[in-house]
Amino acid sequence: MAILVRLYRKMITLEENFAKDHNPFILFHYITSCYGIRYDASSRVFRAKLWLYVLGMVLIGSFSHKVYWSLAHTGHNFSLFCVLSTLWIMVGTVCRSMIFYRPVLVRLERFLSDRSFRGEDESNRTARWLVKRQNNRYLVAVLVTLLLEMGIFVGTNVPSQPDFMLVYNGEPIGGFATQMLYGCVSCYFGSLYIIIFAFIFVILNVFREEMSILVQSFGRIDECFDKYRSFFDGPVRSAAREREFWEELHNLLKMNVQRHVELLENLSEFRSIVGPFSCIQYYGSFVLIAYYCFVMTNFGVTKLTVIYVAFIILLVVESYMFCHSIDIINDLHARIGSTLCELKWHTQLRYSVRFASQYRQIRKSILIILMRTQTPIPFTINGFGMISMGRFVDLMNSSYSFLTLLLQLKRKGY
Repeated sequence: MAILVRLYRKMITLEENFAKDHNPFILFHYITSCYGIRYDASSRVFRAKLWLYVLGMVLIGSFSHKVYWSLAHTGHNFSLFCVLSTLWIMVGTVCRSMIFYRPVLVRLERFLSDRSFRGEDESNRTARWLVKRQNNRYLVAVLVTLLLEMGIFVGTNVPSQPDFMLVYNGEPIGGFATQMLYGCVSCYFGSLYIIIFAFIFVILNVFREEMSILVQSFGRIDECFDKYRSFFDGPVRSAAREREFWEELHNLLKMNVQRHVELLENLSEFRSIVGPFSCIQYYGSFVLIAYYCFVMTNFGVTKLTVIYVAFIILLVVESYMFCHSIDIINDLHARIGSTLCELKWHTQLRYSVRFASQYRQIRKSILIILMRTQTPIPFTINGFGMISMGRFVDLMNSSYSFLTLLLQLKRKGY
């Protein structure tokens, strides 16, 4: 018990140190460096990527040989499906790591690390700090879950199932230490399948908070109208006071519009990663959830199948979080338009002969924003349908349909 208390205190201290760092992606950097995704030096990125891809190709070759051997000598059985599902994860891991393009990642980090927009407000600083802490806790939770899953896998599945051993022509190679090392390496590489989603979720979470701050900033346009209400309601208008109003309103609107454009541009760049990733995420999860549920219905919960339960939960949770995050960002984007519609500009923004050009420019800018926010940000599954909570429901239905097909094939003896 004392060990757990000390470990908890150390984690709290570590969390506080990360929270004090000005870089919101400090823990993100450490983890991506461990997987060769991000380094400051390009040469180190190349070496780490090369090593990771070589490791992936070796593992894929190893499991491909197992598939060939099973098809040639044992036929269609549980062992073959275990190897096929693991091979599917390994291939999906390689594909996910290839689309996680480093230059785009660096540019997004640089943009999201800039906290100057509305940084003078204490509420915004607190909100950003809370998001940073939430992201750090999420990454730690994912790492702890993967370590626990790796411990269960290496302690139960690797020693007792040849499907997860280093074998050649059906015979294990090496002793116990070799098999443990092979199991740990397989877990390390396979964990990247989940880790890359964690990276994408962290970035989406920061985008969500920045979009939320922008919505609040648009809502503060009313403060400008309230500030000058007595001036407009008065019988006499001062030219200097009126100029001050138009300049302040113009600067406030310009700041918000520029931030809106920056967010849309960076989200558009992020879609170059999210599009291919969502395609792999959707179809990969669709197959794996159905297959692992098929395993559970046939063999129940045992010490060998408990690892599949954990992986099913991870796949469902990450698919839900991914679709939910995209939905929130699109809702916030649409809320910018609804916030503008609820403001007093359409009643208090009055035409002025002396400042006619400013009047027309501001109305034009507001109408352009209203039109832009009526269209959702096009996050698509690589061009095949929009990412939303409806897509998550489709994923669950598709997995259930595929599971039903597998059960029917089993009953017919295929």
